[in-house]
Amino acid sequence: MKKVHIKSAIPIYIAAAVWLVMGLIFPKLLMKLPGLLVTIALSVGGYFVGSKLFPGREVEVQEKVTTGDAAVDREIEVARQRLENLRKANEAIPDAQITDNLNRMYAAGEQIFKELGRDPRKIALVRRFMNYYLPTSEKLMEQYQVLMNAPTKGENITSAMKTIESSLGLAAKAFEKCADNLYKDDEMDIDAEIKVMQTMLSGDNLIKTEMNSLQDVVAKAAPAAQPQPVAQTEPAEEEKTTKEGIKLTLGGH
Repeated sequence: MKKVHIKSAIPIYIAAAVWLVMGLIFPKLLMKLPGLLVTIALSVGGYFVGSKLFPGREVEVQEKVTTGDAAVDREIEVARQRLENLRKANEAIPDAQITDNLNRMYAAGEQIFKELGRDPRKIALVRRFMNYYLPTSEKLMEQYQVLMNAPTKGENITSAMKTIESSLGLAAKAFEKCADNLYKDDEMDIDAEIKVMQTMLSGDNLIKTEMNSLQDVVAKAAPAAQPQPVAQTEPAEEEKTTKEGIKLTLGGH
């Protein structure tokens, strides 16, 4: 959707009214240059003032998707009309939960159409969306509005409305899943590109050099601890035992 400014026609009517009034009240003045110049000035002034007082309005319009494939363009045009019907239903139904789900569905649908405009070959990935999820959701909302506007609401109508309300959450998830599926190939391409880049970096010794540098920094910052010999304390008194089993004590009395 894009916003388009629509100018108001009132300033033009004001400018035309100046000429009409001058022509009816002072017709002879229009036959002379001074009177003609005054009328032109009043007309331009009226248009300027009218433009300030009535600036017009901003409206949202759908951007037409042109893929270059006439068949795909027709499918998108039909699908966008269905999506537009969901948007209109959203405006007519005063329910916060329904509004939230329909907003999600509308956003996902627009994302799908935009991506198809970029690559129409992806139409095969959203066939279920185009041929089932979208038209079914449109039909459900049409039925919901009929039930909502019923003069009296008995048990059957109330039950049917609740069933549709609960199904919209699933429909919104389906729309978003279909939109996400369009990017499967892109994800695979990204993974492949990253793997190629990693291979090239490794081949140029860029990754290895960085890893070695990191190891050097770690080694310098925290050198490996060398084992320290265990200190032996010399006893105050040393005892010796002779072969005959006699114990001698040095330093004793």
